[in-house]
Amino acid sequence: MFGIGNSVVVGYDISTKYAQISYMAKGDDMPKTISAKDGVEQFNIPVCLFKRLEVNQWFYGEDAISYSEMEEGQLVDNLWERALVGEKVVVVEEEFDPVALLLLYIKRSLTLILRDVKKDDIAGIMFTVPKLTKRAIEVLEQVVGMMNLGDTKIGFQGREESIYYYIVNQPEELRKYGVMVYDYSEEYMMSLYYHENRNTSPTVAFVDELEHPQLSLGMEEQDGRFLEIVETTIGEKLISCAYLIGDGFGGDWCNESLKELCRNRRAFRGNNLYSRGACYAMRSRLEKTGSSQSRVFLGKDKLKANVGMDIRRGRDESYLALLNGGENWFDSKVSYEMILDKGNSFTLSIMPLDGREVRNVEIVLEGLEEREAMATRIKLEAIMESENMLRVNVTDLGFGEIYPATYQLFTKEIDINE
Repeated sequence: MFGIGNSVVVGYDISTKYAQISYMAKGDDMPKTISAKDGVEQFNIPVCLFKRLEVNQWFYGEDAISYSEMEEGQLVDNLWERALVGEKVVVVEEEFDPVALLLLYIKRSLTLILRDVKKDDIAGIMFTVPKLTKRAIEVLEQVVGMMNLGDTKIGFQGREESIYYYIVNQPEELRKYGVMVYDYSEEYMMSLYYHENRNTSPTVAFVDELEHPQLSLGMEEQDGRFLEIVETTIGEKLISCAYLIGDGFGGDWCNESLKELCRNRRAFRGNNLYSRGACYAMRSRLEKTGSSQSRVFLGKDKLKANVGMDIRRGRDESYLALLNGGENWFDSKVSYEMILDKGNSFTLSIMPLDGREVRNVEIVLEGLEEREAMATRIKLEAIMESENMLRVNVTDLGFGEIYPATYQLFTKEIDINE
């Protein structure tokens, strides 16, 4: 929860070329995006550093680009991609850890927010990246671990989830049906289609991503190609509105395609949806309120099913939830100690969130010595190894002096999408 003096959430979006930073104070209706320059709306902060020759002096963003044109030294770009690769970077004949360079850039760029917000007021920061891979999480965890952020809540998510949080925090009429987002911030275009399955409880929301080839350079050909993309991605879908984001939509090249896009629906231009969506996500995580709480988002990074089992506590039978669908799969792990009612097996229930039937999976401890009822104590671990693969570890803990622990380990892998 937001506490007194901790009333601001921050959304930090970073990709190959640019970063953007938005923030939201308690009570605000919508996030504000930080401008890289005073007095103008310049939200994009170039993801680069410049090191002056023979001096341990570094600049970031627009300053880095400006100094590279005036001073001797070296410009280092693609900081996010370099950190993901992990290879040493040579800057002015000196080797540097790419994660350390990324850390320097993020720390410097985050100082921009201190023009409007006190550091001690920041309750949480949500970092959003194009693809939330295992390596991306490792890099972000290294960076955050070296930033001395104290009790500040930290979160990571992919851009599709940031789009989800942005959309569900817009007025109902803008998301009554599906929503299309066209991102032309790189050399290629991405389309993101937000839609819901309202036949489940809770409602399940999805964001489908498609990558489209590079558009033609000529304005007329470019307009025609985008028109094809609009017609292909929308087709017969009911779409409430569309968003165009990225510098690629600058100028007047897409007149004909916009006519089609705006037919029977509204369209908006902007380029700060990801960082704003990250703000909404962190606010939702801290306050546990808002329209996003009535839905479950099933993106690529999400666990697609609930996993649990029926148990008995004393004389009462109940259901034990092990893993919750809709959570990040890489955060989905749990450990319990329990006693088997009888025999050497138990059953897990896999309950898909997309409305498919519940599946029961029996876990058999083959080779474990037979014992009387209520005399086998185990440690149960359920861990998601990937977005689809669940690994169940069971360790025999015995039962006091009567049945000493053997610490035998039994492992079973379950594809939750079968």
